[in-house]
Amino acid sequence: MKKSSLANVKHMNKKLLIMIFIFTVLLKDSYGKTPVGIFMTAADYQNNKITYTEGAPQSETKIRIHHFFWNVPTVTVVTKEGKQILRKSDLYGFIDSNNDVYRFYNNMEYQLAEAGNIYIYIHQNNIAQSKGFIVVNTYYFSSTADGKIERLTLDNLKTVYTGNEKFIDLLDQYNGNISSYDKQNKTYKINYFFSKASRQ
Repeated sequence: MKKSSLANVKHMNKKLLIMIFIFTVLLKDSYGKTPVGIFMTAADYQNNKITYTEGAPQSETKIRIHHFFWNVPTVTVVTKEGKQILRKSDLYGFIDSNNDVYRFYNNMEYQLAEAGNIYIYIHQNNIAQSKGFIVVNTYYFSSTADGKIERLTLDNLKTVYTGNEKFIDLLDQYNGNISSYDKQNKTYKINYFFSKASRQ
């Protein structure tokens, strides 16, 4: 075999390995969250009412969240009665095998990081690097359990809470990361500021 042909084969094998690695990472991201129950509404979440429980004793229920490569707008639930296709837009979210809660919004899943006065969410993205991927957390928030989810920025907080002047003043005085967690007070910084503003 000519050197050029051998080099081409090695190059193709390297590309194939990279593609397999990317596929494996995407597959893990797609099916890494194992749903064990669905919250039909925000009220169900707040009352811890779970529907279609998977993994319970003698339960034959299987829940599949579809979001491989694109944001499929449906969830498949298989029970002994048969298969049901549910629209994410009609559901609140789900709880996974790690007891993490995810909320559906625009056919995407946002992990609920804290349910305080302000609801804080994390959305993970795999960012390609020269050697593999890194996982980047992007933070979002909503003012209520079923409120509009928005990117967690100072400008968005000021817009949503425009009438809460004490809260906005505390935000303006803060020079740190707006999405940081306050280990001393065991809450996210913005929820600490919100509670502090309510007491003033």
